[in-house]
Amino acid sequence: MRLWWKQAFGHSVNEGDSLELVQRRIYVLPSARGWSVIVIAIVLLLVGVNYQLSLAYVVSFLLGGLLQVALHATYRNLRGAVIRVGKSPRVIAGETLQFAISVASPERAREGISITRLALTGRAQRAALFNAPRIRLAADAIRLYPIDVTTTKRGIVSLGRVLIESRAPYGLIRAWSYANFEWIGWVEPKPEMPYPELPHAVGEDAKTTAKQDVAHDPDSLREYVPGDSLKRVAWKHVAKSGEWYTRTGEIGQRGEVDLRWDATQLSDTEARLARMAAWIDRARNEGVAFSLTLPNAQLPLADSAPHHDEALMSLAAFPTPVGEVRGVRR
Repeated sequence: MRLWWKQAFGHSVNEGDSLELVQRRIYVLPSARGWSVIVIAIVLLLVGVNYQLSLAYVVSFLLGGLLQVALHATYRNLRGAVIRVGKSPRVIAGETLQFAISVASPERAREGISITRLALTGRAQRAALFNAPRIRLAADAIRLYPIDVTTTKRGIVSLGRVLIESRAPYGLIRAWSYANFEWIGWVEPKPEMPYPELPHAVGEDAKTTAKQDVAHDPDSLREYVPGDSLKRVAWKHVAKSGEWYTRTGEIGQRGEVDLRWDATQLSDTEARLARMAAWIDRARNEGVAFSLTLPNAQLPLADSAPHHDEALMSLAAFPTPVGEVRGVRR
């Protein structure tokens, strides 16, 4: 019984990436407008009983029928809808983190559906519920519903419980449900500005940060494979033939640098993370391959986009290793 209560009210985490709103997950109650109609219907019924007014009976029963139809219609507006989560969003501290939830509408059209994050409290929560945009879905359609979360500092942000609500079509009945996906967003440290110079590797194992490896045959080509770096595309051949090729030899200079936690020479943790973020961005912008050594991560030498993303996620999760963070959606 306790487990069912937790699942029904969104206090336990939903397994999987999607959730269908079935009968046992949906709750209905009259809205403020609905309660007003109920009071009016009761008053009219009492007037009809006391004064034997047929018109009062008719209006009272009509209002009761309207409430019954509204209850059924509002309930059907949510029943069967499917809520799905997307990828874990990433932003820099101070930017708005956006969780993109998709709402699928099998079988029939729906309208007036809103989704609100329940992590806020007090007046902020009431304002969020009141201002939540409401969407309309056609039959067998899917729409994205973004939930914005304002960030102020680096770290991991969990979406937490969300409220799915509808008062359509008449506004007399409020139908709602809860979902609680294990879903997090990455808030990366804001890079130090202006970008500091990249550190120089030291020791016998890393003699220089910019090694020159000139290929013996820089024009060796192969067919382009999706995922190849655009820097290695033979653009002249593309322009001439219209077919895409990738250079197989090393072209020109390839910079390499070892980014280490102790190389920042700073004492404050957040300042260190900001400098590491600046180094990572600068290495990426200048096409420099880098390795990364942090207390919570150690990444080998690489210069790919996934390597860059993994490095920044390690900074966001600090001091927790990325592999131990729960709720990552890729």
